[in-house]
Amino acid sequence: MATRTSRLTDYLERKGGIHLQFIKYLFCGGITFVVDVAAFFIMAWLVLPSLREGDPFGVLIGLFGWSIKVVPEEVLLRNYVVNKVVAFLVSNTAAYVTNALFVFQGGRHRRFKEVGLFYLLSTVSFVVFTYLSRILIEQCGWQVSWSYFFVFGCAMVANFTMRKKFVFKG
Repeated sequence: MATRTSRLTDYLERKGGIHLQFIKYLFCGGITFVVDVAAFFIMAWLVLPSLREGDPFGVLIGLFGWSIKVVPEEVLLRNYVVNKVVAFLVSNTAAYVTNALFVFQGGRHRRFKEVGLFYLLSTVSFVVFTYLSRILIEQCGWQVSWSYFFVFGCAMVANFTMRKKFVFKG
């Protein structure tokens, strides 16, 4: 058992080539995704309502006898952005920790600058993709959940590229 654990630890800590990095980035992105989804949907359901009638998350929790609070569209859009900001802060912290430990090699910049660049580039990506999701919700009529998942996938690819090129050594 100890050798399996040490082999797994060795594998996770090896930064490797781009293919290995991307696979590990997807795994760490999965962790970040779970953190983001949990933070966002708990906020959207229980704290600042931002789900429409018929939203897939609302349908899912309806199976357990729970319901969502429907709010006017302008309140939904405002709450959506606030919920995204909270989820972003929580999940981006998880992303930095997992990326620095398991995916990328640090050392391109001092730690303070590395963290600052990580958050700066993540914030730019967040703003662009949150704006895109507002367009998808407001102008294209997408459900909040579909918009959320679509832009999350787009942001993952963009963030991998920016982090590899500008934040970490490799």
